[in-house]
Amino acid sequence: MHEVTPGKWYSDADIGEVLRYSGIRSAEDCSGAMLDEAVSAVGQVGEASLPKCITRECSLVIDGDVCRVDGMAFRSASLAAHLSGCERALLFAATLGSGVDLLISRYSAVRMSYAVLLQGAAAALIELYCDRECAALEQRYAREGCFLLPRFSPGYGDFSLACQHSLTGALNAYKYTGIAVSAGGQMTPMKSVSAVIGISRTPKGQRGGCASGKCADCPNTDCIFRRV
Repeated sequence: MHEVTPGKWYSDADIGEVLRYSGIRSAEDCSGAMLDEAVSAVGQVGEASLPKCITRECSLVIDGDVCRVDGMAFRSASLAAHLSGCERALLFAATLGSGVDLLISRYSAVRMSYAVLLQGAAAALIELYCDRECAALEQRYAREGCFLLPRFSPGYGDFSLACQHSLTGALNAYKYTGIAVSAGGQMTPMKSVSAVIGISRTPKGQRGGCASGKCADCPNTDCIFRRV
């Protein structure tokens, strides 16, 4: 049994996802020793993490392929299609913290094969953390009779990475989470996520064409990390 230590926030980590983010398609391609190292990587990343999340509810107006969110204009046909029918949206940002970057950097200098597993574990854990935070948000909005769409991040479809600046700036993400954005739109700490989440009065299954998020919304079908 290859299981993560129970009782930790990251104990539900999917080792198959860790391997996929590490560029390994299936656990069947791994030795028992590699699976054990993947579990170890999850533990180390989890202990090095200091997860933080921030959200902000905003008004939303969609005009063609432009989404106007509290005065910000995001030009993206895929985002506009995803948010169709919504009049409000949440801006969302989350991070595992800089300790994970330091951990990966340290192993990259001495043991690159394990650093790759650490990268995979970190990618899986930031998704796990975001999913948990979004599940809590869904419960909160359900009490108002609202439904949340899957989060849609810069980099999906034609939603430009350059939008990270406006999105994280509107959240004051650096002050509250330590997330910064480079001139090229890359976030630090590395394992950080920003997104827009639509707020709808209609359940997802009844919206007709509501995107499911993540790989389903991305046109890069050749990505080695894509879910098959």
